Amino acid sequence: MYAQESDVAALDSVELSERLSAVVRESMPWLVTVSDAEASVPERPGKWSAKQVIGHLIDSAVNNLGRVIRLQIGTGQSMPGYEQVAWVNLQHYSEREWAQVLALWVALNEHMAWTVGHIEKAHLGDVGSVAGESLTLGFLIEDYIAHMLHHLRLMRVWMGIGDKVE
Repeated sequence: MYAQESDVAALDSVELSERLSAVVRESMPWLVTVSDAEASVPERPGKWSAKQVIGHLIDSAVNNLGRVIRLQIGTGQSMPGYEQVAWVNLQHYSEREWAQVLALWVALNEHMAWTVGHIEKAHLGDVGSVAGESLTLGFLIEDYIAHMLHHLRLMRVWMGIGDKVE
């Protein structure tokens, strides 16, 4: 987990949506300065490239969007985790053009933000489990955003672009 759980009563779906949108909006100016060649180079041997990191965040969006919907349909849902390395490898993000990877990441997160912004406040406290870990819908969303920030910060550092998401 990447986030500390907030008091669910203090959460607001519109604010969560705006927070997610801001991460994407504030990251794009530096992400688009990365060339396709730079995005193809792994951080170091055995690690992912920027294309693969953003691909991983795409996979996170796909999986978490499903979780956001399922938790609103019925509390107590038990949802599996996913094999993150296999998802990245099987989708061959490293072979796609950087602009295509970024466009997909932006589109999925714009849709995620749209969906999150329409969650009824009462549903933010709905409880389910992911890979055996119990969590609320509100925490799932907060952790999704924190996970994205974590990877973007690390990527900026190892790519020499800076040490934080502005």
